[in-house]
Amino acid sequence: MGGHPLADKKVLERCVQFHKALSNPVRLRIVEELLQRELCQCEIFPKIGLAQSTLSSYLSQLVRVGILAERRDGQRKLYRIANERIANLLELTKKTLQEVIEGTS
Repeated sequence: MGGHPLADKKVLERCVQFHKALSNPVRLRIVEELLQRELCQCEIFPKIGLAQSTLSSYLSQLVRVGILAERRDGQRKLYRIANERIANLLELTKKTLQEVIEGTS
């Protein structure tokens, strides 16, 4: 075995899907909202301003690729960042890009 983790075809495909999900500005805004705290779809809806069906589809995609996790609380479905490492990765990405924009990297 050994080698680079991305050499594994399954891991590489998952990585592509992960980044593809984040490549949409609206999905990225959804993730940004959820970095703050767990929210239900009804709380995300007014912040994002999408049709409910589109929001539901985006949330499902983010869950499917492992960026978000969901749980039921009665009738409500609550969404959160699936893993602290994902939150850390997003924060590192933002900081790095800010440095690049400011020319300090």
